[in-house]
Amino acid sequence: MTGLSVDLHIHTSYSDGLYSPEEIVRLAHDTNLKGISITDHDTIAGVEEARIEARELGIDILSGVELSCELEGYEIHILGYFAPGRESELEEKLEWYQMKRTERASDILDRLKRHGIELDMNEVRRFSKGKSIGRLHVAKALIAQGRGSSIHEIFSRYLGPDGLAYVPKVKLAIPDAVDLIHEHQGVAVLAHPGMYRIPDAAERTVDYLDGIEVWYPEHSPTLEDTLYAFAIENRLIPTGGSDFHGVGRIEIGHVRVSYTTFTRLLDVAVGV
Repeated sequence: MTGLSVDLHIHTSYSDGLYSPEEIVRLAHDTNLKGISITDHDTIAGVEEARIEARELGIDILSGVELSCELEGYEIHILGYFAPGRESELEEKLEWYQMKRTERASDILDRLKRHGIELDMNEVRRFSKGKSIGRLHVAKALIAQGRGSSIHEIFSRYLGPDGLAYVPKVKLAIPDAVDLIHEHQGVAVLAHPGMYRIPDAAERTVDYLDGIEVWYPEHSPTLEDTLYAFAIENRLIPTGGSDFHGVGRIEIGHVRVSYTTFTRLLDVAVGV
């Protein structure tokens, strides 16, 4: 892509990413991105840390969050993008979801204990910068105990759907998630619609959406063309991002979209 570009789907160590917000901004600068959105799970606590570094490096930051939702028994993710200045109020609202994440982690530890593996929550918290505790933090603590050599191994053995200690997470109804986003001057975007087990996720959620993540690492060019046409037909903002976590082959900026997408999301959020 020529011209100014952005990556609108990035995770940090405040949820299940490996890198701190400060490190994310440096990576964005090194890959010539003009802007990014931090979209951690159930928290925006890392946004301010990112902004401090971004001011020094000339990177624009759009506040974001990724919420887990349920549709007809299937998991669906909704991205929220927000106008600046709403972070503290929104983070207070998100505390309930962070509490549910902690409860899930506690249930995982209980299941591990039943299989003879003792792991204290304080050990898990050492690997999380914020309040949002997830399976990645449990996985890191298990690796530190010598229970495995990689995140993939730990998830396969213990934390994934077929693992010994798997616990499903609490998910919102899509209307509730979108209401939360809109109540805080946000834009609701369906994340990676090509990655769900439920068919036609975009069609089934379109009435709630302001945008749709068209460009995504695992989307084929044909699917991206289809999703783009769907977005235009339904007057949705087409977005894109790498879903960068710092794990695997996907690098920050692997998927990038025009800076005009960044400004359009911001304009809609502030009500321009």
